[in-house]
Amino acid sequence: MNLAVQSSGISGRGVFTEDPIRKGQTIHRMGGERVSLLVCAGRIALGRVRMDDPLPIRKYEYLVLDDFSICFNHSCAANAGLVKESDLVALADIAPGEEITFDYSLTMRRSFYSRFWSMPCGCRAGSCRGWVGDIRSVPIAHLRRYVEAGALQDFIWDGLNIRGRKPARAS
Repeated sequence: MNLAVQSSGISGRGVFTEDPIRKGQTIHRMGGERVSLLVCAGRIALGRVRMDDPLPIRKYEYLVLDDFSICFNHSCAANAGLVKESDLVALADIAPGEEITFDYSLTMRRSFYSRFWSMPCGCRAGSCRGWVGDIRSVPIAHLRRYVEAGALQDFIWDGLNIRGRKPARAS
């Protein structure tokens, strides 16, 4: 699958597909340096990493994303979602030339500190919430779509109070 970084109408640069992508297909495994919460916080405090950029992958572990992975933009009406720790999968068929996006709020578990973090959203989707916060900022109908698709990271599943078990997902 060919992916390209191009100018985005959402924010700066974004990742676009040059090939059709089928619903459920793995698009990309987010890459970067794994760091602890403490190391991540230290780098943010020193200005080495922007506060909005590290990707949570476990309860107290983050990915400081590589130059390609950091280009995937947020959308409140995303066409992809994260599974396992950092695998980006298509939530719908994605046509060539379309920007690939995921909902950043679905990577932020509820915590004491997440109450104090948010960022403005410029996705321009009809369902745009206007800001990105933790998982509590996601409307229940929107969250249900991700739950039904099995498109949540493992540590997010573990934090949800959902009866039954996690849906099986392809490797």
